[in-house]
Amino acid sequence: MYAENEGGEPCNHLEFVLVESQTFTTYNLMPTAREKRKVRRDIETVVHRERGMDLHPFKAKTWRQDEFWNQMGCNSITLAHGHAGTGKTLLALWFGMTQIIRGEVDKVVYVRSDVGVDFQRGRGALPGNFNEKVRPLIGPVLDNLPVMTKNQGAAEYLIEKGLIEPVLLEDIRGRSFNNCFIVVDEAQNMLPLHVKTCLTRLGEGSKMAIIGDTKQSDLEVFRRDNGLLDAVYRLKDMEDVGIVKFEKEDIVRNSVIAHILDRYDD
Repeated sequence: MYAENEGGEPCNHLEFVLVESQTFTTYNLMPTAREKRKVRRDIETVVHRERGMDLHPFKAKTWRQDEFWNQMGCNSITLAHGHAGTGKTLLALWFGMTQIIRGEVDKVVYVRSDVGVDFQRGRGALPGNFNEKVRPLIGPVLDNLPVMTKNQGAAEYLIEKGLIEPVLLEDIRGRSFNNCFIVVDEAQNMLPLHVKTCLTRLGEGSKMAIIGDTKQSDLEVFRRDNGLLDAVYRLKDMEDVGIVKFEKEDIVRNSVIAHILDRYDD
C-alpha cells in the first residue's frame, strides 16, 4: 500500500507487508516494477492458501471475452447477452472469484430464476434443506468452478464456507448485498420487474454482472416482456454501466454449437 506521512501526503516510497503463517516481513524501499509484481503475486498466494482457492490465470479466448472482463472491472454493473457457449457465466464467476482473492469483495452471490415455477415461486415447497433445494439451479456454478480452479471439490467447499452464496430470485427482495460480486444468471428468464429488483439490491462496495441469452427464454411471457433486453435498452449510455453482446464467433464451448444455431435460425 502507499505509505503516508503524518500530514496525510503520500511518501515517495512504497511499504509492502506480507503475511505468511505468523511471520510478518516489511519492505521499505523503492521497488522496481518487477518487484511490485512479485509482491502482488506473493500476497495473492497467501490469500489463495488462506481461503482454500487456487485459480488458474484468466486468458480470454475472444476479444469480446476480454471486453466483458474489462467492463466488469471498470463498472458497477455489466450486462452481457448473446449466444450460448460464449463463456458468459464462466467469466462472471471467474471474475468474482478473482475479486475475492484480491480482497475486493467478501463473496460471490449467484442469483438465478426458477423458470419451472409460475411467477418464480414455489422452490421452497420442495423437500430438503436450502442447499438441497437450490442444487438443481446451481449447476452452472458446479460445472464452471472446476474449469477455473486447481482444487477438486472447490464448488462445494466455497459454498459451504459462504464464499459463494446461491440465492433464488424469489428470495432476493429485501436483501442488500454489500462488498459482493453478484452474478445474475439466465436473466432472459426474468421480467423487467425482476431485473429491476436485482439491480436495486446492489450495495456499497459491490459489483453486478447480469447475463443471459435472449434467444433461450423458456416461457412465452419472457419472450413478450424480456427483462434482460429491457435492461440493455434502459441502461445503455448510462455512466458506470457496461454492455457487451456476444456473437456466434465468440462461441468457445464447442465449435459445433455455431452450426447447430445456424440450422435453428433458418
